[in-house]
Amino acid sequence: MRYKILKTTEYDDWLAGQSLKSQTQIEKRLSNIETDGHFGIINDVAEDMWELKWKNGRRIYYAYMPETKILLLLGGNKNGQSYDIAQAEKILEEYTENET
Repeated sequence: MRYKILKTTEYDDWLAGQSLKSQTQIEKRLSNIETDGHFGIINDVAEDMWELKWKNGRRIYYAYMPETKILLLLGGNKNGQSYDIAQAEKILEEYTENET
């Protein structure tokens, strides 16, 4: 299954703050999702929200959208995971309110 990836402004802001090496690793993983439907290590973290996990602690929070789309909400690290999940939930709520 192939997915189309959508990105929030908050996600783009987070990604811009990452090192070039990290950005390359993230884009490779997202490319695998788009072309092969392969997500790698994931976890559900809240209602209607999941995380892509890396061994180094990096996290990207996302939600499934209609028509095989993935909405990247926010990124973070394991150290701030609770805060990041709460922020991602708010972003998803705002996004879905604006879409209807």
